[in-house]
Amino acid sequence: MMWNDLYSSIFEKDEHKKSREYRKQSPKMKKAIDDLFKKLDSKGSNFLNNFERTIKDVARKNRVPEKKIMDYFEKEATAFMQ
Repeated sequence: MMWNDLYSSIFEKDEHKKSREYRKQSPKMKKAIDDLFKKLDSKGSNFLNNFERTIKDVARKNRVPEKKIMDYFEKEATAFMQ
């Protein structure tokens, strides 16, 4: 499955907020995740090319570790595949 398929099937506007993994996050991480989705939505189909850079920018802006954001996405993808 391609990332675009995963993104469009799970992460429609604000759908990510319903996941168990999202609800487990701290308020600071939730804000970072929300910011990331907002940026990815604004980039349309080109977001994959900028995914890592966007994570880096969002992590810096929200003062959260990039690794925590990546871990969140990995857990979401794993939960989706089950």
